[in-house]
Amino acid sequence: MTPAAFRKYALSLEGAHEAPHFARASFRIGKAIFATLAERDGEAMVKVSSAARREELMRRHGETYFSYGGWTEKLGALGIRLANAEAALVKELLSRAHADVAAKAGKRRPKK
Repeated sequence: MTPAAFRKYALSLEGAHEAPHFARASFRIGKAIFATLAERDGEAMVKVSSAARREELMRRHGETYFSYGGWTEKLGALGIRLANAEAALVKELLSRAHADVAAKAGKRRPKK
């Protein structure tokens, strides 16, 4: 999958928008990030709420999926080397991350 295809798909999801996040582009619902992209190195990050799913992907596809470690792992970040990634699986992960973040955003009440 190319960085351009990753960006295009992430932005096609309902309510998604792009904003800078340090040296990366982030894809968000409101202020909540569901994915990031570092075009210069061809790496992306997607939130995967299930630790078991993250571990399974890293075990089965270690050349593609990896952990950034530390606090990013605690937040559910899964690194992706896009050049090695199967587009259909990345789209599935993006769709799930988007849906999870959108559901949480919908549960938050606006401050008065």
